[in-house]
Amino acid sequence: MIAALAVIAVTCALGNWQLGRAHEKTDRAGRLAALAVQPPVDLAAGQADVAPLVDRHVRARGSFDNDRTVLLDNRPHGNGTDSRAGFLVLTPLKLADGGQVLVLRGWLPRDAQDRTRIAPFPTLVGEVTVEGTALAAVPRVYSLGQDPAAEAGRKIRQNIDLAAYARETGAPLLPVVLEQSTDTGDGLARDWAPADFGADRHYGYAAQWFGLAALTVVLVVVLGWRRARRDAGPATATE
Repeated sequence: MIAALAVIAVTCALGNWQLGRAHEKTDRAGRLAALAVQPPVDLAAGQADVAPLVDRHVRARGSFDNDRTVLLDNRPHGNGTDSRAGFLVLTPLKLADGGQVLVLRGWLPRDAQDRTRIAPFPTLVGEVTVEGTALAAVPRVYSLGQDPAAEAGRKIRQNIDLAAYARETGAPLLPVVLEQSTDTGDGLARDWAPADFGADRHYGYAAQWFGLAALTVVLVVVLGWRRARRDAGPATATE
């Protein structure tokens, strides 16, 4: 009985967690849709409070520091329709007023035979204007306890932490990431996954967990009923 109650409690908790993840994604999609109609916010050095910028349409002017480009490995194509592995391309943008912002420029397919053989993409030189969505952090993939700081100095990495990267480069980096949407002629794919991408999957997982909890309840009731009949059987025969 105790084990069954534990299973019910755990599966219900997991079901609620999956529902929460689905609601987070659908709520963010609604927030992005509402913010998309507002004019872009210009990024500038010294913007310490970036919380109001998250999910906003933002704009930055400056020049790319191409020598500090980082490629994040094992990233699927953002729209979820391409199974090929690839890289997310990140490059700091030196703002005209002296600050910098890390730009998530797009997706680049990976060579299936040699991951270090990077497909060429145009290097943007000179001042550019980049628009996109402000993110609170660089999207992460699961890594077995890998500390992003341990990959400092590498061009190809699994994950990157904004604060650690700012310390590594010594750059006055804004604590926000610009997910680029404008085309700057570099050939990178920028059909990013929608904010509610995967919400249906979370609802499906939640249904499975709640279904398992319901099945456990049914089994407990049935087994309890059978045990009660078995215990009552000899007494009835004696009478």
